[in-house]
Amino acid sequence: MDRRAFLKALSRLLPPEAIHLGEEALRPFECDGLTAYRRLPWLAVLPEHKGQVAEVLRLCHRFGVPVVARGAGTGLSGGALPIADGVLLSLARFNRIL
Repeated sequence: MDRRAFLKALSRLLPPEAIHLGEEALRPFECDGLTAYRRLPWLAVLPEHKGQVAEVLRLCHRFGVPVVARGAGTGLSGGALPIADGVLLSLARFNRIL
């Protein structure tokens, strides 16, 4: 995967504040409520509407980037554990079922 090309394409879809890169910015996404298992994602994105979610998923598919979707991160099963070379797709900005 060409990370630079992926990030360039992603930056056309989302505003800068919706894309989180770097260890410090990614710490809040390293685990869910089950803190025994931790892993940093390559990056985290916080879309604001369903159209952005669809576009991010299309982009990840096109580049072969794995995605883990995450709600509020309060689960206790480790189901939102990120993939080290993947995108964590946070749905925390959504406040209702669409």
